[in-house]
Order: sequence, then structure tokens, then C-alpha cells
Amino acid sequence: MNNQAKRSKISLHVPPLMWQHFREMMLKARTSNEEVIGFFFCKRHKISKGEVRYLPAAWVVPTADCYEHQSASGIVLKQPFNLYLLNTYAQKGLDVVHIHTHPGNHAPHFSGIDDRHESEYAQFLTSAIKGKPRLISGIFEESLRQPNFRIWNQQGTSFKHVDFYSDWFEIAKPEAKGEETPQMFNRQAVFGKKFQAQLGEMTVTLIGCGGIGAIFAEMLGRLGVQKWILIDSDRLETVNLNRMPGATPEMVEQQMYKVEYVKQLIKQIYPTGSWVRAIPSAIELQKADNEIGASDIIVVATDNHHSRQVAQELALKYMRPLVSLGTHIDIKSNGRPRMYCRVTVPPLGGGWCLMCGNIINLQRAALESAPQEIERLATQAGYIEGVADPAVFWLNSICASTGVGVIQGMLNGFLNIDSGLDWIYQFPESVWHQTDTDCLTNPDCFFCAAPGDR
Repeated sequence: MNNQAKRSKISLHVPPLMWQHFREMMLKARTSNEEVIGFFFCKRHKISKGEVRYLPAAWVVPTADCYEHQSASGIVLKQPFNLYLLNTYAQKGLDVVHIHTHPGNHAPHFSGIDDRHESEYAQFLTSAIKGKPRLISGIFEESLRQPNFRIWNQQGTSFKHVDFYSDWFEIAKPEAKGEETPQMFNRQAVFGKKFQAQLGEMTVTLIGCGGIGAIFAEMLGRLGVQKWILIDSDRLETVNLNRMPGATPEMVEQQMYKVEYVKQLIKQIYPTGSWVRAIPSAIELQKADNEIGASDIIVVATDNHHSRQVAQELALKYMRPLVSLGTHIDIKSNGRPRMYCRVTVPPLGGGWCLMCGNIINLQRAALESAPQEIERLATQAGYIEGVADPAVFWLNSICASTGVGVIQGMLNGFLNIDSGLDWIYQFPESVWHQTDTDCLTNPDCFFCAAPGDR
């Protein structure tokens, strides 16, 4: 069997909370040292010609009564249960992932029995199911900590390696032996070489390059991120100069796009070695979905609800981590200002999102995306404010720097945000509020609920 086929960039990405629940159920399904099996049923995303990502839409762990035979030497599922899985999931066009364990705690390797059975099953899926689903197989040792994954061709004659991820990011570059950390990062060496290497490999999609986005890019860039996709249709204006670092009246006179201005900020930090794609377009009009889907994180720092909705939908579609940054200033009846900044990270893979958590007002989003005449009438009727929200540099800086800190915590493992995060800073009280994210969970959400739960 040809297991030396040319490696493609194929990955299986399971959200951390989903993996935690799946792993717990797999461990509970064992009474002694017998093998156990579980299933993911996945959507396939072709990110580029050479990159495919598999994202789980559902998972199943059989109970003891689903097995015809279960021991340390092998497992056999009952035929009715197999048919149930095929009819419920594979017939709906989802690709099939088999995960089983081998006894012991040594690094797992596929056996000759695994090869034969999986080859036959890959052929069966192609011949019996209309959508010709692919078979991905994975083995773990009995503690389910060391993975080994592969994907079979439709004929069942060869397979390729699959990278497996069960955390927020698909950044797996190991520490480079003998490779020195660049001197500019010496003061943050306390966080480790792996952290710095991950930042250097990370690609960030930033939607909104205004007063918050520009500061965020400057800060995260100086932390070590060199690869960016920037999306914003606006040009610099004089009113932007109070809160955008390094922006000048000359840039305003040149009618420079904000994405080009932020690109210049990144290039000033990294004259060589950086990669920045500037897209001077609204997020709903851009044609770079696959590039956004291939990035490691999406950050949205726009000032309207519709663009945030589109960003959230892209994050859900491609299962990318999303960080939402925003500020708000208003004046109370006594003339005293109230100021807020908000940093929100919905859980990876669903559970709650910006829409079901009412962090995005869908009525406002719909009106913002309406034709100009309808938008004008809505503004006159008071549904849309006609004056831009107030904005100041220091409040934007708190929001942007907190977003950078959250991303660092996600990479370093300082923050456990598997259930999501929603922080609000309130001034002049100088108080941080942390939303109980359990209250945001909505199994009926049209946008982020699993198809079977709708």
C-alpha cells in the first residue's frame, strides 16, 4: 500500500471544548483496557489548491450496547448502529472520521488490521454513498493524548498524513533548535521561544483599520506578528488624526486608504520578512474569503453592526477564532460622559456568537446593509444615528491593548476561554465587567447552532 504519497496540507481541526467532551466520553466508554472508537462527521473546506481543512459538524461516541465485540485486541460495531451513522450523517454529505485507541501509552501506529479494514471502508463509502465521503482515520494511545491521523483516497489504495489540532490555533511550528530569537524580542523572551515562533507564523485578518484597528495592529505587530490581511474601504480623514498613530495631514491630503496606512505601520516595524495584503474594500464586498479562512485569527474592529455580522459569519464558516473590539461614548442627562470598551471572543466552533449574544443588533445590521434610500429613510426615522460615535485615543488604546493581551493569553495558555470571553471596561468608574458566558449560549441560534440542533 502506498503510504509515501506526496504530503498535502490537510488538517482536522476540532474545537477545544468539543474535543474535551469527546475525549471524556471516549474514556468513560472503557471499563478496563479495551479499545474504544468514536466518530466525527465533518464539513470539508478547500482553502487553496494545496490546503484542505476538515471541520466537525457532529460527533458520536458509541455506548457499550453499540458493540458486537469489544476487547483489547479489537472492536466490532453492530450493523444497525453503523447504518444509523451512515444514514444520519454520511448521507448528508459529511466526511467520516474514525478515531480508535490502542492499548498502552506508547506512540500509536496503525496496524495491518487497521490498514485492511480502513481500506475496505474507504472503498465502501465511495461506492455506497452518493456524495462519496472521504474517510479520515485516527489512532491514539489509551489516554487519548498522542494522535496519528491519515486520510484515504476514494479507492482505498493509499493515504496521506492529516495534521490534527484540538486548540484555538493551527500553528504547530516547533521551537527551532539553535535558532536565536531576534534581538528586538529579547525583553519578551520570558514567554518562551515557541510563543515567539508562533507569533512569527501567525496570519491575522484585521477587519477595520481605523482608530482601534490601527492601534491594535501596531501593538500586535510589535509583539511579533508579521503576516496580515487588512480589510477596510475607508480613506484617512482629518477627524482620524486624533487617534491613529503615525497618521499625518499629508496622508489625508493624499486620500490614503486606511489599509495602506496600517500596512505602512507594519512595514516600518519589519522592513523585510513581513507579508501584508491590503484590501481597500468593505468586508461584505471583498473577494478574499479563502484567504480569510486560511488565516489563523479574525479580528473585527469596525464601527457598524453589519460588518461585524459578516466577520462573525466568516469565522463560523471557516471555524476561525474571532476577536471583536469596540468602544462607545455617550453623555448622561447630567452632562457627564460614560465610556465603554468591549472585547469579545465567541467560543470556537459555536455555542454562542456575536448575534445570539445580542452583541450585534441584527436590526441595525440589516438597515446598515440596506440600499441608500432605505438607509436614508431609516436615519430620518431615528433607527440609525446620523452622527458618528465620539472616539478618543486613550479609550481605543485600552480596547486594542486588551485584545492583544487576550491573543497572547490564548497562545500562551494563560487564559482558558473555551467557553468564550466577553469583557467590558466602564469609565469613569474604572471597572471591568465579565459577562457570564453561560447566559449567552443559545442552542436555537440561526447562525452558530449545529444543524441538528436547529
